[in-house]
Amino acid sequence: MLSKFYCELRLYKHLNLLSNVLLQLSLTGQEDHLDDELDSENLADFVGARLAYAAYASLPEDVKRMKLAGFDMSPEKLFFINQCSRVCAWSSIPKKHYAPFRSRCIVPLRNMPEFSRAFRCKAGTLMNPRNKCTFW
Repeated sequence: MLSKFYCELRLYKHLNLLSNVLLQLSLTGQEDHLDDELDSENLADFVGARLAYAAYASLPEDVKRMKLAGFDMSPEKLFFINQCSRVCAWSSIPKKHYAPFRSRCIVPLRNMPEFSRAFRCKAGTLMNPRNKCTFW
């Protein structure tokens, strides 16, 4: 089980390097760093996304087919968008140390086949890698 967690942790650290490059190009010049203190938060995001999707998938079919007025998007796509919007809004929480919100969004979803199917991501791309990390 630990090797599965380390797979996920490497993804966060890899995306953090990319994140730092992008941040250096931004106007703020602010940098985000990952360290071992973040492991439990990263794991919570990774596992939490799977658990939230399992709860969504267990809904009755008529509920899952409901559409949100004004959005021409499947409920499944809206589920995944909401997964990212919840961390995007919290990119900076005083006295808390979290991974960059981009990592908190991308890492869990890129490892979910359900996400890749919903958005029709091509195999081998950032959001549909050929080798996905799983925790269980």
